[in-house]
Amino acid sequence: MTLEKKEIIPKDISQKFLGMSASDFDQFLRTLKNEPALSIEIDWVDKWTVRRLKAFLEDPRKPANQIRTAAIRATREQYMQELNVFASGVKWIEVK
Repeated sequence: MTLEKKEIIPKDISQKFLGMSASDFDQFLRTLKNEPALSIEIDWVDKWTVRRLKAFLEDPRKPANQIRTAAIRATREQYMQELNVFASGVKWIEVK
């Protein structure tokens, strides 16, 4: 008998991220503490929004077993503006 590892499909919370204030989104995240994986993929908005996305990944209060992924669709110029965000694990999807 072999044990198969079940693929975890992350819950996409991109629209919630974009549509809520930072504090409301933080409260919303608390309701998702039992979700095994969360994902956000957005277009570049501004440097403050992409920094919030970095904070989502690095949040020290996130549940220990929760997997979080984040991606931003951005031009090379936008990418260069916030290298620290992308170095933190936010995936860059290049827009030409």
